[in-house]
Formats: sequence, C-alpha cells, structure tokens
Amino acid sequence: MAYSQELKIALEAARAAGEIQLAHRGKVLNIETKGDSSPVTQVDKLCEQVIRDAILKHFPSDSFLGEESVEDKGISGRRWIVDPLDGTRPYIRGVPTHSVLIALDDGNGMAVGCMHLPALGETYWASKGGGAFLNDSPLHVSKASRLSEVFGSGFGFIEKAGTMEANRLLRLMGDWGYAYGFMDAYTYGCIAAGRIDACVNLLDKPWDCAAAVCIIEEAGGRFSDVRGAPSVYNGSCILSNGLVHEAVLEYFSGLHFQDTTRSNV
Repeated sequence: MAYSQELKIALEAARAAGEIQLAHRGKVLNIETKGDSSPVTQVDKLCEQVIRDAILKHFPSDSFLGEESVEDKGISGRRWIVDPLDGTRPYIRGVPTHSVLIALDDGNGMAVGCMHLPALGETYWASKGGGAFLNDSPLHVSKASRLSEVFGSGFGFIEKAGTMEANRLLRLMGDWGYAYGFMDAYTYGCIAAGRIDACVNLLDKPWDCAAAVCIIEEAGGRFSDVRGAPSVYNGSCILSNGLVHEAVLEYFSGLHFQDTTRSNV
C-alpha cells in the first residue's frame, strides 16, 4: 500500500496523543484563551509535542503544521497538518467527541488521513489509493442524491451571522431533509461512514479538515471549499458523499470571499 509507513507512524502518534487525552479527562489545568477566543490547554500542547516528535523523527525533511505552534519548514515539499486536540471545548466539558487529527499533504493533495476519537474507540484512517477504514472495517459514503434526503450539518452561520455566506448556509440547511448539529471532526467521520450526507463549515482551518479530506475522498465522497476549489487552505469546506456536492455548491455561487493562501496559514 502506498504511504504505508507514513500511515503507520500517523496512527501510532494519534493513539499516543489519544492516551494523553484520556489520562487527563476531567482534570484539565492551565486553560488559556488564544487570539481567536478559543481555548487551549496543556493537553493540546502536550499532544502536539508528542505527535511532532514522532513524525519528524521518521520524516525529518517534511514540514509540520500544527495548530498550537509555529510551522516547522521542511525541504521535501510535503507537509504534515495536525490538530492535536480537535474539540477542545467539548473535551474540557467531558463530551467524548474530541479527537486527534493528522494528515499528510504530499503536494498533490491529502495522501494520508487519520482521525482518532479515543473516548469513542473509533479511528478513521485512509491513504491515497488505499481506501478508507473505521478501525478495521471499510468505509463508504451514503447514497443520498437529493437535497430533500440529506441528513446534513453546518457550522459558522452564528459566527458569520449577517453575511451572505451565512445566509446561504441557513437557506441550504432549511432545504435539507434534516439539519443536524456540528460535532467537530466526528461529523466528518460520520460522512465517511455514510451516517451523514454532507457538511458545510464556513470557519475551517487546514488542521480541522485535512485528515477528513483524505478519508472521505477514499470513502467515495468529495471535498471542496465553498467556491468549489479543492484546497484546505481557503478557510471553508464542504465535505459530502459526492452525489449532492454540486447541489450544495449552487447555494454559494456568485459570492465573493477573501482569498487565503497556503503561504499565510
């Protein structure tokens, strides 16, 4: 299997970070507030250091972009993208949907993806051309093909209330068969597993969705930002079963968004 060594190291690092998360549940200390008003704990930082050490030990020429630290610039043209504790707020409150997210961008898209949810005992993983799996079981997206059938999720419409994109997202969610709450990366895992059909996130950073992109695409789904571009660096994402993707994109057609690029992540 292509990228087998990279996937092995990613899974090992994710499980090590997951053990740290479980060990500190219910006793999180040193909660700080970042510039974007989101919380960060000593668990976030410890998990990122463990993942960073493991990955750069085996792939020292690669870049490493983690949510909680300055990027390590490599020379290989490849970039690891890591959220060491996705769902910090739920984690602090004891909600079990927190996770470890690790992805590898090989310069031509996401080549490896790992989403480990230690409290739920679920690990979603994939590598380019190798299929997607939940633990040891193959994954495939749902077969919903009409918006009226969609069991979907949206995020960012409160934070972006009053903007055109938020209004379009709310209209879209009203046209779905059922609009479900957002559960961080667990929502993306549910898309890969066929439990949810589509999700639109207006506030995604690369470390939030990169792992899911690989997994959902290998499960037969599709990814883009709200403009239709296949980039995790543009601040938004649509992840779907592929069958409803174009219909979802139509709700955001004609809007103008601020450009962000890989260089200023």
